[in-house]
Amino acid sequence: MFWKIIGRQMLQKRMMTLMLFALMTMLVSLFVYIQNTTTYANRSMQLIMKNMGLNQFLAPAHENPMKVYLCSEDQVLFPEAVAVQMAQETRLLSKYYVALLQKRWVLDDTEVIVSGIRPLSRPDESKEKASMVKSVPSGEVRLGGIAAELLNRKVGDRLTLNGQSFRVGQVLAEKGTLEDCRVYLSLAAAQKMLGAEGQIHSILSFECLHVGGTLDHIHAFQRDALQELFPHYRQYNIDSIAQGRYYARRMTTGYLGCLSVVIMLIAILVVALCGFQDVNDRKYETGVLISMGVGYGYISSLYIVKILLLSLLASVAGYGIGAYLSVGLTTPFLVTNTHHVAISWVNLPTTVLAGMGVALLGQLLPIARLFKLDPHTILAED
Repeated sequence: MFWKIIGRQMLQKRMMTLMLFALMTMLVSLFVYIQNTTTYANRSMQLIMKNMGLNQFLAPAHENPMKVYLCSEDQVLFPEAVAVQMAQETRLLSKYYVALLQKRWVLDDTEVIVSGIRPLSRPDESKEKASMVKSVPSGEVRLGGIAAELLNRKVGDRLTLNGQSFRVGQVLAEKGTLEDCRVYLSLAAAQKMLGAEGQIHSILSFECLHVGGTLDHIHAFQRDALQELFPHYRQYNIDSIAQGRYYARRMTTGYLGCLSVVIMLIAILVVALCGFQDVNDRKYETGVLISMGVGYGYISSLYIVKILLLSLLASVAGYGIGAYLSVGLTTPFLVTNTHHVAISWVNLPTTVLAGMGVALLGQLLPIARLFKLDPHTILAED
């Protein structure tokens, strides 16, 4: 009898039922479309901001960091093995490690900074999250923009360092920093050239933000973990890059949250208005049922089950429509540097439950109105 009444009510008010179903489906579709495309756009933004560069360097705790900044002659050497050990420690927030050995050098009457580098990978890095610093092939050098200009070298030219000839494999774009004056080569070649086998001057790295919270909290988390694992070393933050990444991530993740709240409020309003109309249209039916001894709990459950059934169907349909639209309509620039937009069916159960929960919230006010109806007054009006 219960399901028969629900079916009869839906058929009797089929236009309103279809309209409510269509509106809920449209809102779920819009939410899923925004959720899917924004997730990929956010990830793309994070990867773009990652390419701003490494935002930390590590040196012995007793070292004056100015010596590293200025590449002075009396920089302290420490074992390259420290960088290798650090790259295996996933408890640290930093990743994309680069072991660095550097020395000021005069080439063709021009002072440059010869820099041996060795990028190191953590076990949890993927192809998408690969290091932004690439290793220098053996027999090649990579020139900073100003170094290439001062040395009058371009890609394919030869450059002699300490009697050994190297091919210029790449010229980097100018950054307006000391990096422009560097001549990069493999760390092994630099160690051999400078007589510092197995030694480095510093470790460059990239601080991730996955622990959440404020930027100060993230820095403190990294500092405490580093103190526990590598107590004789200190990490210095390049905060301008760290802040750029932090605020970009906070903005993009907040964008989806704001839109989700707006869509949820619209859905609650739509369900509530349709619910009030339904309660008003069925007040005489309600009065008859109550006079026959049917309780308010039974009557209200008719409205609740009906809206949950509609929201279930609308959520499933809306998820499919929104997901396919996100794949077909997302412009390529929104997914720069990351995977193409794809349907993520793993979010379907959560979306369906959220849709049903929002519909139930919208139905609470009409049900409250239902409990205020006086069956005697209703029947007297009839």
